[in-house]
Amino acid sequence: MNAPTAKASFSSKPFLYRIRWILVGGLVLASVSSLFTFGLLFLSGWFLAAAAVAGWGGAAAHAAFNIFPPACGVRFFALGRIVTRYLERLVTHDAALRNTGDLRTWSFARLVPRSVPLMLRARSGDVLSRFVKDTETIGQYPLDVLLPCSTAVLCSLVMVGVAALFCGHAAGWMAVGLTLGGLMLPVAAGRACSRLIAEEVRHTEKLRADLLEDLQGMADIIFCGAAERKLAEAAQTQRSLNKVSAQQGKRALMLRHLLTPIVMGTVLLVLAAASKAHLAGLLSGPEIPMLGLGALTGFEVVQPLVDARVAQARYNQAAQRAAALYNLPVPVDEVAKAPLPKRYDLAMADVTMRFNGHDVLQGATLHLAEGERMAITGPSGAGKTTLIRLAVRFLDPDSGSISFGGTPLSDLTTEELSGSVGVMLQHPHLFQGTLRRNLHLAAPGATEEAMWGALETVGLAAEVRAMAEGLDTPCGDHGQSLSGGQIRRFAAAQVLLRKPKVMILDEPTESLPPQAGEELIGAMLSALPEASVLCITHRAEPLRFMNRVLRLKNGALVPQKT
Repeated sequence: MNAPTAKASFSSKPFLYRIRWILVGGLVLASVSSLFTFGLLFLSGWFLAAAAVAGWGGAAAHAAFNIFPPACGVRFFALGRIVTRYLERLVTHDAALRNTGDLRTWSFARLVPRSVPLMLRARSGDVLSRFVKDTETIGQYPLDVLLPCSTAVLCSLVMVGVAALFCGHAAGWMAVGLTLGGLMLPVAAGRACSRLIAEEVRHTEKLRADLLEDLQGMADIIFCGAAERKLAEAAQTQRSLNKVSAQQGKRALMLRHLLTPIVMGTVLLVLAAASKAHLAGLLSGPEIPMLGLGALTGFEVVQPLVDARVAQARYNQAAQRAAALYNLPVPVDEVAKAPLPKRYDLAMADVTMRFNGHDVLQGATLHLAEGERMAITGPSGAGKTTLIRLAVRFLDPDSGSISFGGTPLSDLTTEELSGSVGVMLQHPHLFQGTLRRNLHLAAPGATEEAMWGALETVGLAAEVRAMAEGLDTPCGDHGQSLSGGQIRRFAAAQVLLRKPKVMILDEPTESLPPQAGEELIGAMLSALPEASVLCITHRAEPLRFMNRVLRLKNGALVPQKT
């Protein structure tokens, strides 16, 4: 299921404001570079024509013509163009990279508290695509859109103004040509390409999400004999994407080529106006090619505007997709309102929770005292996982109250709770990297001795030592280099390394034989004898270690005999 759309829009203004002076510097350098190019050809046109006239005028005219000032001017503009173009690239790319980096940091901070609704309502491949590709598109907005448009406007005004000093009619035709090429063509590009870009984005989004999910579930796809069907679906999506991309590219290319006749027509009209002024005695002969080359150079600043309009359409799509993620409602208000309590008893009173119009919990009540060990059983789908999410404040209840150490859970943040509460999930996730990296993720300050101690406690040390690289053994994606039982015990070692005051265990003996599961639970409780334990299980092995057993039935917790 795709992430939902959002009515709220995304604004890049706060990020652009942070780099505003870098952007201003880039605009100045880009404008100066373009004006140096204009000055180079403008002066060169006059210089070459004047030199030719002086050569035709005989020895007296040749002697009167001073070649050094215009030659120095040509060199000045040529060297200045090279230097300013290089500096402009440095400054503007720095601005784009800073903008993208700030945006990705902000995006990650926005996504973290929305992890639960994202897991429930969005495809993982889609979220990854939006985080990586869309942030890059938005981050490149200053370089791809703002800078070329601002440079074109500023430089066009200056160029037309300079031309007007020599011939008003020539400057007028130059202004008309620049308006047609720099305004009308980009507007046409927007109308011709925006819909196709939206379709291209949708096809790309589907292809990336499908491929990521197919790669993650490749073993199941092969086992079910669905590999050929999945390949055919991916090939069909790719063909649709290629078709739309080709149509969009052809339209943009056609509009780019339309600039050429506009340029030629404008130059001819400028030359005609300049020639007429020359015949009227208002211009010298060398000023005719000067104005013609100046008009030709003026189109260099409007040439990128068709691509800028296409980039604007891509930015609009990226901003809409970003808004759909970043404006999702936050399930909990992550604002610390109270210090972390010294007590670590957990209490729920008359808690109600609804999902998709269904009451998962209805008046659930429990009290886990300090040092107490409590098990919760119940059928699949009864709401046991929801209890865990509420206990660690991934969610807030619809009604009722939850407290930790007598402090309302709503006054604490999940980050604060993570220092005292350790969770062993039913489906632990191991990140791509080494065993050492995954242990450090759970406990960044853990020493190698502590790591081996935790692995020894869960009965995994001997197996890790037998591996060729020990703690530096790669886990593989989702821990594929380990067995299900090894992943379970490794997750238990991660919890033990943190030494939490409260352990929440979600099906801790899954994937383990009964005896191995019983040994694992016994080892964990022996390693942290004072910790409170809330164990979610449907198996019998953990129950013998528990002080109390509650059964989740019809949304309520009822005592069960052990």
